[in-house]
Amino acid sequence: MQIFDYSGVLILLILGVLTGVGAILASEILGSRRYYPRKDSPYECGIPSEGADNTRFSVKFYLVAVSFILFDIETIFLVPWAIEFQNYLQSGEGIFIFFIGGLFLFVLTLGLIYEWRKGLLDWNQ
Repeated sequence: MQIFDYSGVLILLILGVLTGVGAILASEILGSRRYYPRKDSPYECGIPSEGADNTRFSVKFYLVAVSFILFDIETIFLVPWAIEFQNYLQSGEGIFIFFIGGLFLFVLTLGLIYEWRKGLLDWNQ
């Protein structure tokens, strides 16, 4: 394997970095330098903001977000398994792959039961 095999990836990486650096430099050069309090105030859909800017969120929001991302990614892993399952059925390894997928779903279900028992899914707690 020669270095030329990766030349496309290297060119794409260089172009990506140059695009990012170019956008930042253009923003610094062409952007406005005037700052005033109204410009720095939070703005939401034309409605004046209420309350303090630095309100704290409950940790519950972050736990639910992380939980959602974990289960979402684990569910995405099932798509390639389902696509390749037909090929493994034809080659005679379908039963083994079916049990591997079942084991994965079992572990996923155990994680959901653990979250349920710990009260992560109970919003009022």
